[in-house]
Order: sequence, then structure tokens, then C-alpha cells
Amino acid sequence: MKWLRQLSIYYKINGIIISMLLLLSIIIGFIMMDTTTKLLDQQIEKRGAEIAAYVAALSSNDILLDDNYALFDRINQTKSNTEDVRYILITDSAGRILAHTFAGNFPKGLPIKLSLYPKDEDGYQTMKFSSNEGPIREVIVPIENGAIGYVRVGMSEKSTQQLLSLKLYEFFITTLLVCLLAAMGSTYLAYLIIHPMRNLTKAAQQIQQGNFYVQTEIKTEDEVGRLAGVFNEMIESLKEKDFENNRLLKELRAKEEIRTVLLNKLFTIQEDERKRISRELHDETSQSMASLLAYMKVLLSKLTDEKQRVLLLDARNVAINVLGGLRKMAVELRPPVLDDLGIVAAMDKYITNFSNQQDLMVSFFPPDEKLIINNQIALTLYRILQESLTNISKHAYATSVNITLEQDTGSIILRIDDNGLGIRSGAIEAARQKNRLGIYGMKERVELLGGNFTFHSISGQGTTITVIIPITCLE
Repeated sequence: MKWLRQLSIYYKINGIIISMLLLLSIIIGFIMMDTTTKLLDQQIEKRGAEIAAYVAALSSNDILLDDNYALFDRINQTKSNTEDVRYILITDSAGRILAHTFAGNFPKGLPIKLSLYPKDEDGYQTMKFSSNEGPIREVIVPIENGAIGYVRVGMSEKSTQQLLSLKLYEFFITTLLVCLLAAMGSTYLAYLIIHPMRNLTKAAQQIQQGNFYVQTEIKTEDEVGRLAGVFNEMIESLKEKDFENNRLLKELRAKEEIRTVLLNKLFTIQEDERKRISRELHDETSQSMASLLAYMKVLLSKLTDEKQRVLLLDARNVAINVLGGLRKMAVELRPPVLDDLGIVAAMDKYITNFSNQQDLMVSFFPPDEKLIINNQIALTLYRILQESLTNISKHAYATSVNITLEQDTGSIILRIDDNGLGIRSGAIEAARQKNRLGIYGMKERVELLGGNFTFHSISGQGTTITVIIPITCLE
């Protein structure tokens, strides 16, 4: 019944009204046919009984006098005066035919022998049979209670059938006209219902497309008119909400732009400050420490006291360690190789040092071709590498890490996989609430460059970080 659900309301209304009308017409037709047939049968029987009683009343003396000519003349004259009478038979009390109105042979199917049944309450007997001339209803009236004989009058149902057919034809034409009028009425009714609904549907489609300035006409005050009124009120409400949403969206976009600018400035200031501190550590502090070591070396060559010499050597070793720490700190803050040799060399050097220091197997798979990217993208990739390896060494308990850097059409892709413990569900949100924003910081850096940062971790099965950044400058 899927097609019925998809059928238009117009066809449903017309179908229901016409179907109910046809069903009602069929029921009324059957009732009318049955009632009319019974009434006509009763009328035929009464007319036949009246004719038979008339003939019986006038024929008793002629039967007693054996005047067959008078009987013959009377029944033929009676038959000729009545259209529905097919034949009249007069029999004696034994059932032998004394006179009849047949010019030739009897019709086939006519019972020649008289079969008597109990009389009905009207004092006559009826029987119906089929002949070669159609159905015939015979009325039998006794003459002097059957002591003298019987009159048999055969009433033809041909005229009755013709009348019945005519009435059925008239009923059919009337039903057809009524169905046509009903179809016209139901069409108009369907139009009154469907037309406003179609307007409402079109308006709803316009609203779905974002047009909140559409209105529906209200031509009536019935249920459909009230629905259209409520729909127009809803549109006005949606229009106001859309206006408010657009205003809030503009404010949000403006705030997002300000936020983006501030984050860019924040990261830029952070990197500049790291670069400045790294330069100071490398150029000033490291040089000062190197000069101090030189002076200490001169002092060692001039000392003769062994205790003083051992003490100065210890101080010199401390200074050497401090100088190494300063240089390491300077490199981590802003590796010179990143500016001199590019992102691939900087990442390779950092990975090598990290692997040696943390006793962790880190595999690096750089691209085959040379990468030429702008400084901002290079810095972002390098900081993500630093943050990721730091997190792995602190929390993952991994034994191996695979790092892949590749260039795709219009973008550069960094993928970091480890075989550590992974991150349990809810741990990232808990870290965010504690202001440990390492992952969120990486995500912010990537999104500021128009890239995509994805983080996938399964507890006990490791973690995968994927960074995709569009290459905005290749020169």
C-alpha cells in the first residue's frame, strides 16, 4: 500500500467520495431492484387473479351447458383487452382443457396437466415456469371451488422486465450524473483544502532555503485559514530569530578574528622571545662562560698548590656543564639549523638527540624531495614534534616511535605514531581542565595556518597524531 501513501490528497478525496457514492448507489440499486421486482410480481399476480376470477364467474354456466364456443369467445376477447395476458385456459374439474387462446401449438415448457396445490389466503394458486417465450407466471382460480373447473391465466413478464430495465437504465444515468456532480464537488472541495496546503508547502520550502520573507495568503477563516495565520506568525518569529542569529554570528566572527589575531601575535611574540633568549644565551652568556673557562685554564697553568688545582678543576667542570646546558637550552629554544638548513635537517637532528637521551627508538621518514616551506609552517611542525616527543617520553611508556614527513598536492603532512599505552577516555578533557594544554596548543597552531589536526588514541594500543597543513608559500 505504499502507492496509496504517496497518492495526492486530491485523488484520495475524490476516490473516497466517488467510491462511497458508488457503493451507496449499488446498495440502493439492489434494494430498489428487489423491491420493484416484488411489487411488480404482486401486481402481476393480482391482475392475473382478477382476470381469472372474472372469467370464472362468467364461465360456470357455459361449462355446465357445454357451450365451448362461448368459452372460447370470452377468453379470447379478455386476452385481447389485456396486454400482459399470454394465454387463458379453462379446464374441467379433472384438469382436461375445455377452451384456450392458443392459435397454434402450446409454448414449450407449459405444464399441460394441471397440478393443484393448496390455495393461498386470497383463494387462488400461482406457479412460475420458463418457456421458449420467457418466464410466465400462471394464476389458477377455481370455478365453484373446483367442482366445475378451473381458469388458468398465464401472465407474461416481458413488459415487466422491459419496465424494470427502463427503470434500471434511468437509475444508472441518474447515478452517473450524481457521480459527475460529486466529482465536481469533491474537486472543488479538494482545491479548497489542497491549494492553501500547497502554498504552505512552497512557503516551507522557501524557509528551508533560508528565505524568511515569504508570506501565505489568508482567504478564509476556517481551520486552513487559521493554520496559514499561525504559519505566518511562525515565519515572523523565525525571521526575528534569523536576524538575531546573524547578528550574533557577525559578533562571533569578529571575536574569532580578534582571537586569531591575538593567537598569531602570541605565538609570534613567543617565538621572537625564544629567539632573543636563544641568541643571548648563545652569543652573550655562552661567550662569557667560554671566557671564564679560558681564564680558569690560565689559572690552572700557574697554580702550584695541588689542593687549589683540584678545586679549580672541579669549578671548571661545573662551568663546562653549565655551558653545555646553556647551549642545549639555546638550541631547544631556537635551533639554528632550522633557519640554516631547513625543517627536515632540524627535525632529524632533534630526533637523533632525543633518541640518544631518552633511550627510545625513534624512526624518521623524511620526504625524498627537498621541502621549501615558509618559516611559520616550519616552526609549527618543529614545535609539534617537540611537544609530541615530550609527551611520549613522559606519559606513553613507548618503546618505538615512527615519524613521517611527506608532501602531498598543495599540503605537507606530519604523522607521529607510537606503541605506548595510549590515552584513556576522558584524560584529555581532564588535562584541559588542569590547564595542561599541550594538545590544544598544537591544534591551535595548526588551525591558525588553515590546517587540520587529528588525534587518535586507543588505550593500550598507542597514539597517532596527524597534521595536514596547506603550503602557502613554496618560494
